[in-house]
Amino acid sequence: MRYLSGKIVAFGFMAMVAAGTASAAQQRADDSARADSRETLDVTINYDDVTGLLKNIVLVTGQSTRERAADIKSNIGTRFKAKRNVYTAYEGNRFYAAALEEEDAYEVVKQIRMSLEKVLDKTPITQLSTNEQVAYWLNLHNVAFLEELMRHSQNNMQELLYGEDSMLDRKFITIRDTSISLNDIRYNILARSLSHEPLIIYGLYEGVIGGPNIRKEAFTGETLYAQLAANATEFINSNRGTYLKGGRTVRVSSLYERYNMFFPDFQKDLKAHLLSYLYQGRVRNNIERASFLKPDVDDWTVASVRGNTRDYGGALQTNGSALATAQMSGINDVPVNIASTLVTDMADVAENHMRFSPEQLKMLMQLNRQRANRTGNVNIEEIQEPRNRTAGEGAQRPEPEPEDDEGGQ
Repeated sequence: MRYLSGKIVAFGFMAMVAAGTASAAQQRADDSARADSRETLDVTINYDDVTGLLKNIVLVTGQSTRERAADIKSNIGTRFKAKRNVYTAYEGNRFYAAALEEEDAYEVVKQIRMSLEKVLDKTPITQLSTNEQVAYWLNLHNVAFLEELMRHSQNNMQELLYGEDSMLDRKFITIRDTSISLNDIRYNILARSLSHEPLIIYGLYEGVIGGPNIRKEAFTGETLYAQLAANATEFINSNRGTYLKGGRTVRVSSLYERYNMFFPDFQKDLKAHLLSYLYQGRVRNNIERASFLKPDVDDWTVASVRGNTRDYGGALQTNGSALATAQMSGINDVPVNIASTLVTDMADVAENHMRFSPEQLKMLMQLNRQRANRTGNVNIEEIQEPRNRTAGEGAQRPEPEPEDDEGGQ
């Protein structure tokens, strides 16, 4: 098992749990010293409900072939036609938006998010491994993101995500009576604490085709490194991550510019990172020779199975959003609405999960009683763990050859 290394220090989680005579600074120092002296607990968090949700709504599309999609033609009776990025249209996992649009589905996702929030009420997070903590923050982020996406989803997500009134800045997540936003998790907790671990960015879902994949299962401490590495490999070896324009200009995802804190010497560090995961082939060869990487590749189309493009005119229903009313055969051939069936499955899983085993709960309750007897501040931070990772080795799998096209993306 490989580990992410570092210490997670939540940005402002210094809530006073009891009045004391020592200064706040002294309290923080004492609490930090206690955290550093503890051993990591053998505790794992159960995410069966998160996995149940993702299994029901995520469609896995597989590794990119770097294939160019066909242009969309206008229907008879209109000169208008939909637009799409033909270089990334076939890439990235999708989610079933129809299953998330029912009111019951929203409540299920909301309850899962609230259940995840309460984990830190029971858990001395300072004693969990780095991998367990990172898995927790990624799962909380992605479930909360899906909840927000259900409220705000639109075809072009750029303004919604990075405009002035970004959904990423809304503080609707509550941890120990402190309200935080999705951006707080991204930048003030994960990026700030683990800026030497660029793999983190591949676990933060953005809901767009041009972003990292959403997986069909929750992140776990035990499988975290492999899951993030798989996401990185898929993304980097796709047109969403790296792209050759006319065989000369090396273009990379704008995602890397948004997370430039992971690449202090941007061009050098990003190049080394990409070469760690790129397959052997033409794109890798060009990046090895490149003196400049241009981070301007993006696709802000919402990554849903249906409704990715708008259809104009025509007498027949050709819009992918027809999946919203798709029917499948049920018992005795009675039609069953797909969305309703998925909601039921999601609810069943959510009702039958437990974050910790009985033995772990007993231990955590005792630790929390001890913590309650102490005065001072509560820090969410992590102890140091060994790093066991070989970097800089390019994957040996040959990559599909990209098409030359001056049109770019």
